[in-house]
Amino acid sequence: MKKTFFAAAASLAASAAFAATSTPAGWTDDFDAAKARAAAENKFILADFSGSDWCGWCKKLDREVFARPEFLESATNKFVLLMVDSPSDKSLLSEKAAKQNPGLVEKYGVGGFPTVLLLDANGDVVAKTGYRAGGPVKYLEHIDSKVKSARGLEAFKREVSALGKGTPERLAKIDAFFSGADEETLNANAGYVEELLSADSAKYGPKYPEFAYVRPVSAKLEKVLRELNREFAKRCGDKKPSKEKIEKIREELDPLAREKFTAILADVKVYEAKAKAAGVDVDKIAELFQIKEHLEEVVKGIGK
Repeated sequence: MKKTFFAAAASLAASAAFAATSTPAGWTDDFDAAKARAAAENKFILADFSGSDWCGWCKKLDREVFARPEFLESATNKFVLLMVDSPSDKSLLSEKAAKQNPGLVEKYGVGGFPTVLLLDANGDVVAKTGYRAGGPVKYLEHIDSKVKSARGLEAFKREVSALGKGTPERLAKIDAFFSGADEETLNANAGYVEELLSADSAKYGPKYPEFAYVRPVSAKLEKVLRELNREFAKRCGDKKPSKEKIEKIREELDPLAREKFTAILADVKVYEAKAKAAGVDVDKIAELFQIKEHLEEVVKGIGK
């Protein structure tokens, strides 16, 4: 009875700590200190990007996992725990966190809460997750699997760093390591995939179809959109333009937009043909067809 009572009391106390402050016992809100400790102790940083006083799923993750003694007892020995909070009530933040956290949210491209990142001592992302049902034990097992993969990635990086870029041995090791990897792992290590494609796009393109056939087009589209937006802003000037001026500028930019979007459509057809010739499953380049469909609609509608 006493064991159950004290376990419950500890859990309630930990939950209260999360509610009262965004930096509960066992956690730090100092990113630089977390990196220094991770380097000194050869640990990964487990960073919880949260909205502690307004985000329902964040509260659920805190209540079910992060505030539980079963989690804290194990996690504080395995990881450096970092809380990066974005609360509505800024008084919950220390002076350090108030200055630091918005930049960290931007740096890591956190678009939703909770986001949980596994970082190395340099602050580089090695894994990403979020809320998961099942309680603290299941969550720790999930994180441990991420750590195992991360350690494997670290060993791989050390191994290939000794090999010259573009050499057959290095390319073979890169392909062997990333072949069949999930999207998250590939995105976090895009440079290695791009190295394969630069060396032999015909050989490696079918193995990494999104990188070979979709991303070149989406990158061009993003670049064109940035260029058009910059030109629009330039023509608008510093003062807020009238609706009439905005409409006139859009009309002036229509021919340029049509020209650039039509050029990207031509690229889409080229990459579509390459993928088809390589025997790539259309489901693996579905985004390419979505871009094509959207651009055709936009080009058709420009000037109407």
